[in-house]
Amino acid sequence: MQIPGKKLIEKAEDKGNEVAIPKTERLGLVDFFKLTFKEVSEDHVMAFAGNLTYKALFAIFPFLTLVLSLLGLFNATSLVNDMINYLEGVLSRPAVELIEKQLIPLTKSQAGSAFTFGAIISIALALWGVSGAFRSIMEAMNVMYEVEEDRPAWKMYGISIFISLAVVVLMLTAFGIVIFGGSVGGGLAGFIGLEGAFTTVWKFVQWPIVACIVLFTFAIIYFFAPAAKQKFRWISPGAFLAFAFWLLFSLLFSFYVGASGSFSATYGSLAGVIILMLYIYYTSFIMLLGAEMNQVIEWHIPGGKDEGEKIPEEDRKPDARRLARAKDGEEGA
Repeated sequence: MQIPGKKLIEKAEDKGNEVAIPKTERLGLVDFFKLTFKEVSEDHVMAFAGNLTYKALFAIFPFLTLVLSLLGLFNATSLVNDMINYLEGVLSRPAVELIEKQLIPLTKSQAGSAFTFGAIISIALALWGVSGAFRSIMEAMNVMYEVEEDRPAWKMYGISIFISLAVVVLMLTAFGIVIFGGSVGGGLAGFIGLEGAFTTVWKFVQWPIVACIVLFTFAIIYFFAPAAKQKFRWISPGAFLAFAFWLLFSLLFSFYVGASGSFSATYGSLAGVIILMLYIYYTSFIMLLGAEMNQVIEWHIPGGKDEGEKIPEEDRKPDARRLARAKDGEEGA
């Protein structure tokens, strides 16, 4: 069991000093969600989600340009149609049509221009546009973790560009696994006579693999975005819950838009833009909610961090607030 300042306490005991060990604090599920939504309100997460939606809407087509440019490096722009088909399972038809209208001309312009100077400039501009949205995420998470942005400008921009590239590469990997995983794996399994068995197993295995990639994407964002020192976790509670909420939301949103038909009647030709904005907004909120959950856990479980804490665990002093609560508990008993 972890306790606040455990390593510091052990060092003190080795030197013969007596240290009062505080009682541990349990964070129940009800209290966890109460604290999370209290922090969501205090940190204005919905406002940050709106700001992120605004920037993401302008970044989404540079993002698609970046994806196509990277596909062009490997002469794989023909994958676009397959990607659009899979997007139809998540987004509504008007939103997919909006993306498709932008993608098809871009696909034709990217074909055969993999290593030209213009393609390199296009990649650089697209990457810069996408990184702006991730800098908004960095700003929001600094507010959540109550830390000041003390990273130099070159490092902050570098991190936002790194996150942008990582997300694009991981997204392409996920699409590649879904689209080509079965055929490539089946071909390899055919050499050893296990093609039939592989096909059966792959139906159940491919989606957990994609889920792990998405969780890893969340982990990268949650680790690098805030200016707080923390240990890297492949799967954090906030990432897992955010992923589950996002899947549920995507299914319900797709069903609602497809069943209601009110968007096209109300917004006409703008229906695709409105639907895309709503989807980005709630996706942004869910992603930020996952980060808020992580910081609530960090602050309120034994061995976690205080608000604004940036000191590594081994150099961390015992939590004065937890010590005070433990003392009050002893006096009350």
